[in-house]
Amino acid sequence: MITKEDVFNAIADAWWERKPKIVEFVNKHLTVEGARIFTPEHTYFADHFPRWFGNVIGNCPVIEPRAYMIGNMYVEEVDDPTIHDTHHGSMVTFGEGLGMTREQVLHHVPSIPMRMGIHYWDNISRTRPWLEGFAAVGSLELTNHGELASRYGEIALNSRKKWEPLGLDSKYLVHWEAADAADPGEGGHADETVRIIVKYAKTDEECRRVLDVVRESINVFRFIYDHIAERAIAAGKK
Repeated sequence: MITKEDVFNAIADAWWERKPKIVEFVNKHLTVEGARIFTPEHTYFADHFPRWFGNVIGNCPVIEPRAYMIGNMYVEEVDDPTIHDTHHGSMVTFGEGLGMTREQVLHHVPSIPMRMGIHYWDNISRTRPWLEGFAAVGSLELTNHGELASRYGEIALNSRKKWEPLGLDSKYLVHWEAADAADPGEGGHADETVRIIVKYAKTDEECRRVLDVVRESINVFRFIYDHIAERAIAAGKK
């Protein structure tokens, strides 16, 4: 059987132990110029993320995880009760705070690594057994799990505190306010992901495959965001 610590260790191996460049950017090199590189890329990611849960739902015969994913999608796509906006919409607002136009954020042509990653998650969420697809998508939220981040002396990247040094008016930081409420704390989206994985991975083979998928998905995520971070750090030095 899988335990919470097994899932945490898989995330840590692929994320925190690998010293993600995006963490370095936000911790040490955060600038408005760099954030303008990050924002349209992450907005593009945020626009696709809920769709992958939709793919998994289509393959999932179990009502409990379906209900969780539908609720997660509603918060992402329709109305987050913390901010009464969508997560995609609040990222556009963040871009406006950085001096970007809505058109610049919404019509951004994503980088090749981001486009490759989008295809990866679309494929794995459609074609693999539902629990593996769920693990690949849901584990992405675990990169922002507060308890896990604190083990490495860090604060989750989607914490508002990380982005406040940009000096933006609070109305432009609502995306990170919503993330503070949804992901890092106990009982949030990240903890629900762990709970469902632990509950439904029953055989040794299921456990092995799920943990392999978690590591693979986080490695893809890290590769994409390391590429974004390198460009963001360079933009801040110009």
